Amino acid sequence: MSEPTLTFKCLGHTKRGDLIESYQLEVTDTRDGTTVEISVPTRKLISAHSMKSILFGRKMFYSVTQHKHAKILSEMFDRKQLEEAKD
Repeated sequence: MSEPTLTFKCLGHTKRGDLIESYQLEVTDTRDGTTVEISVPTRKLISAHSMKSILFGRKMFYSVTQHKHAKILSEMFDRKQLEEAKD
């Protein structure tokens, strides 16, 4: 069985006062096209372990190192900034 490749897209965030409380993400398994929307608390977003647990609950397998997870998040937010700049 091949390992699924997951892509992440930031759809937005919710705020409480001036602080971002959570991020809404769209996660797509490029192997079969399955897409889920999840809400991830800000404090758990940076943790690869937390993301693995959240996605496992959605029947999506996510196995990356903390370094790779940080790179994935960086690329996701870079894309979001580019999209916002175009609007």
